[in-house]
Amino acid sequence: MDETQAVFDEISYDEIQNMMNRMLGENTFSFSEYVSKLMQGQIPFSLESSLQTIFRGLAANLAQERKLYVYLILLAVIGAVLGNFTSLLQGKQIAETAFYAVYLLFFSVLLTSFTQVSQIAETTLTQLMDFMKILLPSYFMSMAFSQGTVSTGVYYQFALAMITVVEFVLLRLIFPAIQVYFLLRIANQLSKRDMFTKMAELIRDVVTFVMKTMFGVMMGINVIQGLVLPITSQLETSAVVKVSGAIPGVGNTISSVAGTVLCAGTLVKNAVGVTGVIAVLLYCGVPLLRLVISKFLFQLINAFIQPISDSRIVAGISAAASSLGLLIHAVFIGCMMFVVSLALMSVMTGIGK
Repeated sequence: MDETQAVFDEISYDEIQNMMNRMLGENTFSFSEYVSKLMQGQIPFSLESSLQTIFRGLAANLAQERKLYVYLILLAVIGAVLGNFTSLLQGKQIAETAFYAVYLLFFSVLLTSFTQVSQIAETTLTQLMDFMKILLPSYFMSMAFSQGTVSTGVYYQFALAMITVVEFVLLRLIFPAIQVYFLLRIANQLSKRDMFTKMAELIRDVVTFVMKTMFGVMMGINVIQGLVLPITSQLETSAVVKVSGAIPGVGNTISSVAGTVLCAGTLVKNAVGVTGVIAVLLYCGVPLLRLVISKFLFQLINAFIQPISDSRIVAGISAAASSLGLLIHAVFIGCMMFVVSLALMSVMTGIGK
């Protein structure tokens, strides 16, 4: 285990731990401790404690939005009163004006709620990519001990390219497109004519297609690399071990030490990779659950107010729920790209030399 500890000590975990403290809070997740326990064959976490951490953060976040949901219900009821008792008001124009005033107030509350949730999704992916930028150098440093510098360099370049693609596609294209989709769905309710439905459907279909295509292409490249590069690396390292073993006198010793270092590097690499996967899942758990519950709450409110409220208010809440569904899809794909990539690289390069 001396060689394993030596490889473990070569990696700096300070920046990774600082990032974990920002993401999950102080003293919530010790990255180096998780890696060390995994190297010893121990399970460093319990499902119960992980779920408790996720649900505590979830409850604290939802408590902040409780007032917004109450306001939405009250405004929906007021809109229903104005819509159902138009005949009691003096003139249809006065009733429509009163309803539009309520609808604009309802729209502002709905927009505030959606903006807060959208900011959660954006912050989640932004911090996740910052974490991956810090984690990857340590991960690939441990990979270099078992795979060599050539294969490790190719994997590292692909990982950086994946971060760039996720940042550009999801944060700069998909998220603004989802916001436009939401605004079009809301603006469509201000007029009796159906003006923006087809445009909103087009944006939704394009967003869904781009996300699926991005995930499929990046994972396909990842699998292809995993099938080819480990074999190339194995040939390189096997040649080095055999050549060193041919040295008279000290060849067997050098060959034995080289094989031990390769195995130690593989163990540390896999431990760092598994810990990175756990960290990403823990960090993404709270935002994803919050997005899912927010979507469910919008649908629950809609189910209760639909019998009494105006159809335009119901359509507005449906637009928020549909837009949240796209945000959930985007955050889930962003998280899964890194989780699956780390898992694939650990598995494909985990064969002992």
